[in-house]
Amino acid sequence: MSKEEFISTGIEKLDALLEGGAPKGYAVLILGTPGSSIEILSKQLATTGKVLYFTTEETETEVLATMKRFGWSNKDIRIVDIASRYSETILSGEEKRVSVYEQRSKIKLKELIEIGSSGTPPIQKGGEDFLAILSNEIKNTSSEKIIINSLDFFLNQYTQEEVIRTIQAAKICNIQNKGVLFMTMTRGIHGDIFERKMEGLADCVLELEVLQKGSTFERFLAVKKMKNYAKKIGIARYAIDSDGFILEMIERIM
Repeated sequence: MSKEEFISTGIEKLDALLEGGAPKGYAVLILGTPGSSIEILSKQLATTGKVLYFTTEETETEVLATMKRFGWSNKDIRIVDIASRYSETILSGEEKRVSVYEQRSKIKLKELIEIGSSGTPPIQKGGEDFLAILSNEIKNTSSEKIIINSLDFFLNQYTQEEVIRTIQAAKICNIQNKGVLFMTMTRGIHGDIFERKMEGLADCVLELEVLQKGSTFERFLAVKKMKNYAKKIGIARYAIDSDGFILEMIERIM
């Protein structure tokens, strides 16, 4: 493939590990164990190109502050701050609970029973559909990079089947847009069967792992899968310094 058919990850050594970068139209699943700094990698991927970045665990302010701390900047990034919107939903729900409590404390037992068979004022359910927000934003974007950090949030709010359907739709939009879809997910908490399904759905699977050896830790980034490119399967040690991810000692697994 020519260079024009790849999109740079923004990390030179990672591009070298992938032998050119991520092929256009690919969906890349990044699996990481706790402590692997997967959240740092997701932000570093956003430092180049036109980027649509979904943040679910940090606010937009926190994301930009971390990027600034590492000396990264990208004026062509659009952040969809799901973390803040979710927090507002939670606070709104708590306000409704307080309102119900206050209502219960002021009315008589007879009136309470008349409100409903449960004897408690009804709580209005509802809120934002975050999977719909994700799907609509991806459908309407022209960004060459879409980064979802992370799928853990959606898997805690929706069924695995709902998340997979949304990712399948996002993958189709990404192919049409000739971009790269990056998705992060914590390894080992959503079940082996679901992980296998996600690995099968992805075109490329990167895996971050931290191993303890005595009093030290060794970190590895492995290219576990690269559809149609068996030669690209490889592994590299990495470290985190003031510049972010530093990859070293790339090894090919034939």
